[in-house]
Amino acid sequence: MFHSLPLLRKPSQIAEDVTPGPTVLRLQDFGLEAGGVQLLSGVTFDLRIGEALGLIGRAGAGKSLLMRAICRLLEQERQVVTRGSLQHRGQEIFGRGFDTPEMRAKVVYIPEVANPFPMSVWDNIAYGVKLNRIATRRREMADHVEAALRRCRLWDELKDVLHTQRATALPPYQQRLLCLARSLALNPDVVMLDQPTGSIDQQENESLHDIAMDLKTDHAVVFATASLADTARLADRVAYLEEGALVEIDSAEMILTAALAPQTRAFLESTSA
Repeated sequence: MFHSLPLLRKPSQIAEDVTPGPTVLRLQDFGLEAGGVQLLSGVTFDLRIGEALGLIGRAGAGKSLLMRAICRLLEQERQVVTRGSLQHRGQEIFGRGFDTPEMRAKVVYIPEVANPFPMSVWDNIAYGVKLNRIATRRREMADHVEAALRRCRLWDELKDVLHTQRATALPPYQQRLLCLARSLALNPDVVMLDQPTGSIDQQENESLHDIAMDLKTDHAVVFATASLADTARLADRVAYLEEGALVEIDSAEMILTAALAPQTRAFLESTSA
């Protein structure tokens, strides 16, 4: 059975409606292969500031792979060949002369397993701010650090240990939020969250939902999660992937209650069974 409408976002769970802003990502028949193996194919969608796209599919469907490909992180592991078009604000991400470091500050990826730098909370955030010349004076840098931590609901918990608390010694959930804060301090267009609600308790889950809804006010958000309930609450649109191919994309309501593709319907039925 498909999920019923009550699963979808309730009025009490929704932030005020956000008017979508400019298109920041555009994929047109995007595909990627490595070592002669096709990993992604036929991926087409636009993403605008102010909206959240949820990626669903079985394990190994290509959800994480797609997010990492968009950020050009796969090239750090293997040689890749792409086809089709993948643009950030009208520029081909895989085009010659494209500024990859600058793009990685504008399209950020937060993995399921947090990877904070082995340094203080302050330095984790201030490092990127300084490296990208967002701020150079200490007072300005302090403002960026505080704003990023506040946005991730970490300021009150960490404000007294900014310079003494080693980030890698934080609890896993705080490490994950710190990595998000570190990325938000770079003023990105797109925030990609890989399994953001994995291995957390109910209170942490509710807090993360609030943070994600707030992110939509001035970012585009892409996330992958195994929870259809989380997808229903957070996503404006949902894309179903299977074996690296985009099978179907539509509004969250349409995908979760009236999907057209047989593959999508089979996945939803097996997941809700």
